[in-house]
Amino acid sequence: MKNREIAQIFENIALILEIKKENIFKIKAYQKASENILALGEDIEEIKAEDRLSEIPGVGEAIRGKIIEYLDTGRISAYEELKKEVPEELLALTQIPSIGPSKARLFYEKLGIKNIDDLEKAAQGGRLLGLPGIQEKAIENILRGIRLVRQGQERMNLGMAYQTAEEFLHVLKKIPEVKKISVAGSLRRMKETVRDIDILVDSPDPQKVMDAFVNLSQVKNINAQGGTKASILTYKNIQVDLRIVAPESFGAALLYFTGSKNFNVRLRQMAIKKDMKVSEYGIFSVKGGKERFLCGDTEENVFKKLGLSYVPPELRDDIGEAEFFVEGEVFQQEPA
Repeated sequence: MKNREIAQIFENIALILEIKKENIFKIKAYQKASENILALGEDIEEIKAEDRLSEIPGVGEAIRGKIIEYLDTGRISAYEELKKEVPEELLALTQIPSIGPSKARLFYEKLGIKNIDDLEKAAQGGRLLGLPGIQEKAIENILRGIRLVRQGQERMNLGMAYQTAEEFLHVLKKIPEVKKISVAGSLRRMKETVRDIDILVDSPDPQKVMDAFVNLSQVKNINAQGGTKASILTYKNIQVDLRIVAPESFGAALLYFTGSKNFNVRLRQMAIKKDMKVSEYGIFSVKGGKERFLCGDTEENVFKKLGLSYVPPELRDDIGEAEFFVEGEVFQQEPA
């Protein structure tokens, strides 16, 4: 689907028009069209084929024409012309806290600043000082904002990670072929910052779930896609990985992909002492050199088979985990 591509272009057009100080109603029109196209529950190409583009809220004749042009040619000439006036890189400045379209325009017009690297050099070199509305405190805020943006490109805070994950879970849960679904990784362990989002699904039809996942409106790029694994990048540059497993392995896989790495190592060590093996596929007996599947459908069953009570995800990290593996002692809290 090209919904997300068109929505992003209209959002960019709105930003460029703001930078150019164009008519506010024109700006709002593109913003509204972008939001409504992103929220569509069907392929915009099918809507065009059925001549229903004008039924999309916020899509008048001018915007309808641009949608048709993009679907027919892969470009919008008006957008290409706007990018000659305002470099597309300049739009990234508006992602920095305290910098809106007006300041982005000011920096571009006065100092030729076109991107975040240019802005950082100008701020550190004292070139911003003295521009209208720019004092020492404003420069400190800009540099702090640049650091936050760059950190955000590597890791996001827990709140943003949960919000993004919920957007995906909300849609994926509606797919009839999705029987079980959960986040995993550092997000499930409630770490303060998260690098990417891991989602685990139990489904009898992996291909249908995969196709739905990579075509969600939040998806900017598809990094990888296979039969049971896929990785995408959202428009906010957040990586989301989806993995589909068999129902008998869902609990073991959830345990394994939740981590932490050290916690999983301790589990494997305990399993070896009991002539067992723990993996993402389940827990197995390996007595006498013969491997026999024991369980793996739920985390609780895996813990129980190892002689442990359930350990909450937020405690499966480096702090205090050793106490849970002392022979004869188990953590007593059960899951809600």
